[in-house]
Amino acid sequence: MRDYVVAARVAAAVAGLYLLSILVTGGYEVPVGRFDFHAIKMWPAIAAIAGFIALAIILACGSLAAAMRQRPAFLLFALSLIVFLANGRTISAGDSIPAKLLPISILRNGNFYLDQFPSLHDPKIPYYEREVNGHYVSDYPVGAAIFALPFYAVPIATGVDSSARIFAELEKISAAVIAALSVAVLYLAAAEVAPAWMAIVIALVYAFASSTLSIGSQALWQHGPCELALSAALYALIRARRDERWATLAGFALATEVVTRPLDVVIAAPLAVLVLIQHRRQFALFVAATIPPLIFMLWYNHTYFGNAMRTQFFAGPGAALGGFVAGSYPWITPFEVGIPGVLFSPGRGLFFYSPIFIFSAVELALAWRRNGDALLRALSVGALMMIFIDARWNVWTGGNSYGPRLLTDLVPIVALALYPMHEWLESSTAWRAAFTVLAAWSLMTQLIGTFSANMVWNAWALHEPTQRMWLWSDNPVVDPFERHADLLLIALHRRPTSANSPDLLGAEYTLLAAPNMVAPGQMARVRLLLTNTGRAVWLAERSNSHGTVNLEWRWVGADGHPLDTKVGKSRLHLDVFPGASTELEAVEFAPETPGHYSLEVDLVRIGDDGDTPFGPPPLVIPVEVSNGAPLDRPLLPESGRRSSAG
Repeated sequence: MRDYVVAARVAAAVAGLYLLSILVTGGYEVPVGRFDFHAIKMWPAIAAIAGFIALAIILACGSLAAAMRQRPAFLLFALSLIVFLANGRTISAGDSIPAKLLPISILRNGNFYLDQFPSLHDPKIPYYEREVNGHYVSDYPVGAAIFALPFYAVPIATGVDSSARIFAELEKISAAVIAALSVAVLYLAAAEVAPAWMAIVIALVYAFASSTLSIGSQALWQHGPCELALSAALYALIRARRDERWATLAGFALATEVVTRPLDVVIAAPLAVLVLIQHRRQFALFVAATIPPLIFMLWYNHTYFGNAMRTQFFAGPGAALGGFVAGSYPWITPFEVGIPGVLFSPGRGLFFYSPIFIFSAVELALAWRRNGDALLRALSVGALMMIFIDARWNVWTGGNSYGPRLLTDLVPIVALALYPMHEWLESSTAWRAAFTVLAAWSLMTQLIGTFSANMVWNAWALHEPTQRMWLWSDNPVVDPFERHADLLLIALHRRPTSANSPDLLGAEYTLLAAPNMVAPGQMARVRLLLTNTGRAVWLAERSNSHGTVNLEWRWVGADGHPLDTKVGKSRLHLDVFPGASTELEAVEFAPETPGHYSLEVDLVRIGDDGDTPFGPPPLVIPVEVSNGAPLDRPLLPESGRRSSAG
């Protein structure tokens, strides 16, 4: 057995050397006989290191059960890290772009500017960036980038070029390690208040049955670092029950969470009140520990925005103090829309994607009984405040993401809140069965989001979120099964498709809504009902784009010539069979110069020789660009239908 332990340790060391060689070189190729060995991907090496070390521990302990008794936190960390990395890709959005690039600027240039990445803001400044005093800065808090600094240190120190492919992978790796660390820390917190087996269950639910898996571990969103900071704070607060000195660490952790995502102050504030009540003698040190992170935030805001008290609640052009944007209040969603949406909708609902946390909601409510857990009471207040705020936000859907992203910061709370359930699970088979069923559904939804998410659905659904987020038969959980069923149906019946039978394609356009006048630079939106009138299936977006069907559009000037070479595209998220219809939108910023223009919209098939139109003649929609234009006015023409059949 000792030899096997040594072999596992050697294998981990070899994987570590391989990882180091990529970090210091930025990736390389080695000729091996007639083949070239590409040493570029780092995640397999990291997974191998974690796996071999875990194997060595298990072998040294004699069994998995013995290892879980002696090294549970590390084994949970290793398992989580391997699973987080297993999809081999980064699932990100524009929100995480500054966080993945800022470590390069911080370590290489000693500043938080994004100036060295001109492709970000040419020709337009994106919503996640701002120009301040001639420099480009992140419009999002920079805490996540600071958490990622250790992972970027080696390639920056060795002079690896910023364009090297490894920097794209470092975003995912740093996010996965941060999330895996939070799993281990939350386990330690749960183990202080629950039996060991229940602490392990809580850690597994937190890691794999929540947005920690599908969001926090997949990219440098703000959420993953916030989860780690909050997990550390929870551990410190629970340890403070036996040793009040731990309350000081809780202060630092909570301040770090707030700096990383300022909205999390609603979670930190009730916990600070709890410390004041339960650990009054330690409260001064608790407050003192919050000062370093808060001083950093004030310094950053003063240095890079010219206002130390700047708050950032809305990222986008025109973002201003106090969460007000262009003179409007960003939390405008009615509660009757937002609350059900963030909790129950099949597009974004917390209890749809992780119904296991229904038990958490019950336990948080029961904590308010006499002699209930004061920590759970404080956490319930913070959780409710966060839910109310996110539900009121004008983008309550969380943008281009999967599941209840905005509530990811609450996952350590609702996971830890499961700990009183150990008595229910020990005493009742029915409760164990219910817990298992809800945990299984939660695990399934998160695995879908991690390994098979249809992000094209977001681009389609976000245009009509109030309706489309509530589609029970067309949502991110159902769609992967429907896509595979469609593939099976096409194969079994040998149905012609847009990939193999372009001559059988046909389409009908019905114009549902379009603007007839917009302001310069304003978003113009055209909504179409597209009906497959041919005999071939329109294929939705796939890894191999050959034969897929897109909606394309471009601006055309009064002279009939395109304004530029830019072509907008909207992709299908599901296959469209003959006789079926789907809605798609053409969404584009209007030209900056007032005048008379047209938006030309057409269906195209992606082929080896480029994009080929196959429907009726393009829809040409006249649009006046005027400085005096009101908000979009829908145009519903009586004769807005065109068709062709293959």
